[in-house]
This record gives sequence, C-alpha cells and structure tokens, in this order.
Amino acid sequence: MPVKSVFLHLTRLWLSGGRWVVMFACLVFFAWCYMRAFQRQGEAGASIHEQERMYLNAAIETRRDLTPDFSKGVSKPLNDWLPHHTDGVVRPLWPWLAAWSVAADHVPASSLSVEDQRVLRSGKRWLFGLSLGFLLMLGLAAARVFSVPAALLTILTIGFGVLLPSAAMFSPDVLFQLLFLLTWVCCIAALKRNSLWLYGVIGFFSALANLALPSATSLVLVFIFVSTLRWLWGMILAYWSQEGGTTLWVWRNHWLGMILLVVCHLITVGPMLAHSKEKLGDAAPFFWRWFDDENAMRQWTAAHQTREALQAVPVGEVPSYANYLESHAPDAVSARLSQGSMKMIESVLQWPWSFDSLPQERGVFVAVLAAVLILLILIVWFVAPRASHAGQALHPETAPLVFFTVLAFVVCMLDFGWDMSVLTWGNRHLALYPPLVLSLLWASESLVHRARRRKMRLPVFVVYEMILWALSVLVVLRA
Repeated sequence: MPVKSVFLHLTRLWLSGGRWVVMFACLVFFAWCYMRAFQRQGEAGASIHEQERMYLNAAIETRRDLTPDFSKGVSKPLNDWLPHHTDGVVRPLWPWLAAWSVAADHVPASSLSVEDQRVLRSGKRWLFGLSLGFLLMLGLAAARVFSVPAALLTILTIGFGVLLPSAAMFSPDVLFQLLFLLTWVCCIAALKRNSLWLYGVIGFFSALANLALPSATSLVLVFIFVSTLRWLWGMILAYWSQEGGTTLWVWRNHWLGMILLVVCHLITVGPMLAHSKEKLGDAAPFFWRWFDDENAMRQWTAAHQTREALQAVPVGEVPSYANYLESHAPDAVSARLSQGSMKMIESVLQWPWSFDSLPQERGVFVAVLAAVLILLILIVWFVAPRASHAGQALHPETAPLVFFTVLAFVVCMLDFGWDMSVLTWGNRHLALYPPLVLSLLWASESLVHRARRRKMRLPVFVVYEMILWALSVLVVLRA
C-alpha cells in the first residue's frame, strides 16, 4: 500500500475517534499521577502555619451561620447564611466552604486538636478534588479546540505547577487561581464575541474570586478598558465605513453588558460589603495594602477590627493610598513596585533556574512555549502561503485579544507585586501562571489552524506536536 494511502487512512482513523481514545487514556494516567503526587505531599501534621490557623478559626466561627434560625425572620438568617464574614484580610468564601466539614459543637483551641486535624484533612482533600475535577474538565474542553498534546500540556503545567502545591495548604489559593483563570477565559471570549451573558459571567466569577482572595478587580478593569476602546473603534467603523466585516463583536452590546457585569458582581459580593460596612465602617477595607511589611499590617489589623476602633484613628493616620503617598517619597513607591514585580517574576517563573534540576522550573515551559509561538509567527508571516479568504486569516479580533493579554499581565503583575511585601504567605501570585501558559498555547494553536488552512507543509506541524509531546513527558517526569 502506498505511503500516502497509509497516511490518509491513519488520519481518518485519528479524526474519527482515535484522538479521543488517546485523550481519555492520557487523562486517566494524569489523574493517577496527580493523586499519587498529592498523597506524597502529606497531610496535616502536629502544627500548622499561622495563616492556616486564621482560616481554620474563621471556618469554625462561620459554622453557626450554616444553621439559620428562621423563628425571628427570614431575610437576616438568609443573609447571614451567605459568605460575608471578613476582617479585611481573611475573605469569607474559603471559611464558608470549609465550615461545612466543621462539627456544630466545635470550638477554637490554642493547640491543634484531633477535630482540627480532621477539618484540615477534609479541606485539603476537597481542594484536591476540586482541582482535579477542574483539570479533567479543562482537558476535555481544550481537546475540542486544541491538539491532543496541547490540551495535555495545558492541564499538566497548570496542575503540577500551580494547583497541586496550592492544594497542600488549608487556604483559598486554589479557589482564587481557578476563579481568576475562569474570569480571564471569559474576558477573552467576550472580546471575541460579546454575547451579553458573558458579561454577567465575568462579573460573577470575578466577584467569587474577590470573595476568596484580593483580588481579580485589576483584571476586570483591564477588560473594561480594552472593551471600551473596542466599542469606540466599532462605533467609528459603523458610522464612517460602509464595508461589512466578519467580526462577531457587536459594539451596541457593550454598555448593556457593562451594566450586567457590575450588577452581577455587586449582587455576589453584596453580603460581604454590607458586613464590612456594618462591622468596620468601610465597605471595602483595603487598609492592609498600605503597610510596608506583613508584621505591621497584622498588628494594626488585629487592633482595629471594629467600627469604633477604626473611627478612633485620626484621619491622617488611617492606612490609605493618599496617606501612603504623603508618608513615602516617590522613589520609595516606585522601588516597591519594581521590587514587587521582580519578586512576582522570580516566583511565578521560579527564576533563576538551576540547571541541575531543570525539569522543576515553571519558567522553562513558558520559555519554550514563547519560543515556539515566535517561530510560528515567523513561519505564518514569511513562509506560509498568503490568506485567500477570511477563514485563512487571523481572527478579526486578534488586535484587542493581544492588547488585553499583554496589558492584563502587566497590570496584574504590578498589582500583585505591590502586595508581595504584606502578603508573603501562600500561592496567590501563581494565579498568573495558568493564563500565561494557556494564552501561549491558545495563540500557537490558532496560528497552526490558520497555517493548515493555507496548505502549509506537513513537517512544520509534525515538529510542532513533537515539541508539545516532549514538554508533556518532561512535566510528567517532573511530577
């Protein structure tokens, strides 16, 4: 049988269902590896970190809200049942979820009791199950639009590089990382095709992320800015250009979508805002952001956890952006931003790399994927045949997507970097890694799809998928 006929037969077999058989087998193997790696991390020991104790105590305190008493009314017990308790630092979502595994008669203790250890184990296992379920669903969703190695590499890098280390702690890091990624994906989808329901989902997911950790607001603000510029450009084209385009982004949906986004966001975080206003006298108590170190922040927060204590502080001494600028020189502010951003880069990419343990570095995969993307751009631009119709060209909204991705990473890096000096514990900052990996793979797969439609030569695609398979094997070896 000719080689070409054999190749065509194998291609039909692969496309008719073979790729899904391979994908399901790889997902089963991934789930097994992920479970074994989690078991090796160990569970609760004789002591826990101070921040874990804070979340444990918050969960125990929240437990009484889960059994509402309707004998004295309906609205107040229902409002108390929703996640709302916060002291300005500990957000309510993770204590509310962890409280479901707390016994009704459980009380905080100075030392780690047997019941405390049970709650800690239950919480970590729940985070593990949540992350594994999310990764399996993400793998199936990615396999619909990506190649098999690209879909596998997505869940391998995110799972072993970010979610697995975060699930080892009794903290909301896993929740924030997943919700931040979902918000980012919805922002990308809304910039490609701005259906109104996407705006509502962005508001909902970003609000849940803010209920877990501070905060996904910077990402949403970047989306609002970029989509507003897109609306302005769409309106100009609608009035000044008579040519029809191929875009599915409707500029008339923008402002109604913004209203839906804000409404869904405020409804979701409303109980927390109301509780903060009642208890602290401020619906958004971001006092913790304006300290120079974590110890000072925790001492001040512990001494000012009531409205009366906060009102007794002179206006000029209340931690705020304005007071911070008055007490710090511009050089100190810029130094904190630059140093925090460098800490962000070093932590997210595990820089500097030690070549004796190269497979352990998250940044290696980012560097290789960035190099692959650059090579694909050069190939599509200089080597591949020119596009003959819209289906062979880049997506009509490529420019807003690229602009949003770059600007979002820069703004979130500065935002998270500013907080690095006061939020020194946990893996909150690793929330930037999943969008980074997914954006590189998403862009590479989009270029590959366009190159195939332009009848690009087969060796380019073979080499591309071999690189992705090699990276996937490297991640498994790392695990």
